[in-house]
Amino acid sequence: MTDMRIPVTVIGGFLGAGKTTLVNHLVREGAAHFARTAPGRRMGVIVNEFGQTGVDGGLIERMTDRPEDVQELTAGCLCCVGRDDLIRALVILAGRGQEAGGAPAHVLIELSGVADPVPVLHTLLDPSVRAVFRLDHLVAVADARHLARTLTENPEGAAQLTYATTVLLNKTDLVPAAALEQARGLVRALNPLAHIEETRQARADALRLLDTRAFGADWTPPEAATTHTRALKSFTLESRAPLTAAGWHALIGRIVSRPAQVLRVKGELSLEAHPERLTLHAVRDLITLDPTGEPRSGLTRLVMIGRDLNPDEERAAFARLSGQTRPQVLRRVPKGSGVRL
Repeated sequence: MTDMRIPVTVIGGFLGAGKTTLVNHLVREGAAHFARTAPGRRMGVIVNEFGQTGVDGGLIERMTDRPEDVQELTAGCLCCVGRDDLIRALVILAGRGQEAGGAPAHVLIELSGVADPVPVLHTLLDPSVRAVFRLDHLVAVADARHLARTLTENPEGAAQLTYATTVLLNKTDLVPAAALEQARGLVRALNPLAHIEETRQARADALRLLDTRAFGADWTPPEAATTHTRALKSFTLESRAPLTAAGWHALIGRIVSRPAQVLRVKGELSLEAHPERLTLHAVRDLITLDPTGEPRSGLTRLVMIGRDLNPDEERAAFARLSGQTRPQVLRRVPKGSGVRL
């Protein structure tokens, strides 16, 4: 008999590995695929943020013409807060079957960078959930540049790689051959059965990641304890006025000067020197700006994730640099292309 359940792909990976980039890529490629094979069907996305402020959901919503297909969970990591929020989001997406366009043809669940995947897998394998949804694949994205350090300092990174059926070794263009081989060896040591695919900017073959039936119906993951990285915090930095060039360079300095503490910065950025709203992604010393094609609003709203950070001190420092006015010339960012600084 034809299995009419909705397949679900879970995407994990530590902070900054490239999960949201991969989800956006799969939404684009999956939409094109389903337009040919299942007209009217769309991709559904569930995003689990670490912290109360959601950013990734807004970034993903722009990849679809139906924002209600994106469900964002910001109450905490799914592995900590239980399964009710996840089940509620799945029910909402499945309920689209009674509306125009129907239920999604495939659902992507993006875990937070510090989530243990095991409780999520258990939820998806619950008989009541399996009646409608089919756990299809667990993909883990790994930053090839920082994998050894991540595994040494953060137990969550190892857990997500261990349970993956496919590991995307991402950012391979940023590491020398010897370091890349070391990263491959680390993945194989943790999970010798996983398929390893090397990518740049998370550009994986979408059809190899969607509807693969990598999990059998009776597969059950072993129990695992939930742990989180020591003193990890998430908080929001906001400014209602565009940053000057001096403020922008001061922000970069605060990020790249503390790679062991500032793990991830992401969100919306407004610069005096650029007319468009920009998207900022920072992973340790790698900073990427992408124009959105939308006019600059003046708002800068960034989520910072790091270890042993004092939110009040960081907000005070951001308020000071937001008020900097020393004039400098900042090169414009070309439209439609990411810029790495």
